Amino acid sequence: MVGPIWVLVDHSKGQITYVTKEMVQDANEVARSLGVQVWAVLIGGDESAEEPWDEQVGRFGADHLVRVSAIGVRFLTAEVYSIILDELSRQYEKPYLMIIANSIEGQEIGARLATRWGTGYANDCVSFSIGLKGNVEATRITHGEQLETIVAFSKGPAIISFRPGSAGIGLPTEGHRAKEYSSQIDLSSYLCEQDIQGIFPADPRKIDITEADFIVACGHGVGTQDNFLILQELADKLGAAVAGTRRANDKGWVNIERRVGLTGKTVCPQLYLAVGISGAREHVVGMDTSKAIVAINKNPRAEIFRLAHLGVIGDSREIMLALLRKLKEK
Repeated sequence: MVGPIWVLVDHSKGQITYVTKEMVQDANEVARSLGVQVWAVLIGGDESAEEPWDEQVGRFGADHLVRVSAIGVRFLTAEVYSIILDELSRQYEKPYLMIIANSIEGQEIGARLATRWGTGYANDCVSFSIGLKGNVEATRITHGEQLETIVAFSKGPAIISFRPGSAGIGLPTEGHRAKEYSSQIDLSSYLCEQDIQGIFPADPRKIDITEADFIVACGHGVGTQDNFLILQELADKLGAAVAGTRRANDKGWVNIERRVGLTGKTVCPQLYLAVGISGAREHVVGMDTSKAIVAINKNPRAEIFRLAHLGVIGDSREIMLALLRKLKEK
């Protein structure tokens, strides 16, 4: 018999991340076809989040939300996550399918949890399904992104990690809230094998753009390599990661790992500063869910202004230099 689907909530600064929205929404589609429910599991989470957590996950399809506080540990390591999920599986109905965001930490959580549950784990999946007979199948892109590989689980619970940006998100159901439960797990007597000595901020120049809170994006309208260097300096002053369009990538200003759009990555930062970007559909599908979009373009009819929360019309070089002067004054 098919049971519930669990989604481990990935979150940052009081907000669920883009990949969480993808995972919950896709889990909802699979669950509805089988008459089962989606449980979102939130470990940690800011108590002062602007938007209630049950509403954040509920609008994307979660039926239930389990909020977990762990006591007796300094940091939430992958080991701690796996222990907590294992403990929750004794308190609530064990999941038939467990979905985790595919990050370095997520992959370790999945592997550790599979060992605890004595089951299989598939990493970096782009889709998943549960057949009418209860067979879980997950799709992975392999062989240098050239082939699709179907992983079929012979028994449950099935555990997968889901690649961010591989599904996209549809319109949320506003006003829908998940039923919330609270759980406190005491790990003070548990001898953890992992320990974290300290946490250091990531280098914005090296961070994966899908994890960046602030992005300065470069378009063809930036014009020259010298202007791109000004854009990079502006990003450094803002503590932002640099990304770009396909044409910016073609010019060598940004590498392919920092390309946003249909042929690149999907991002959802707190701030997306689009410089010299026209707003072609191929690009905006990769950034249109950003929390705040600021566009700089000399063309007042540029499509990007339809999407922007704030638009600045003018020469991008002059505006960037003016912003730098203001930042240096502060």
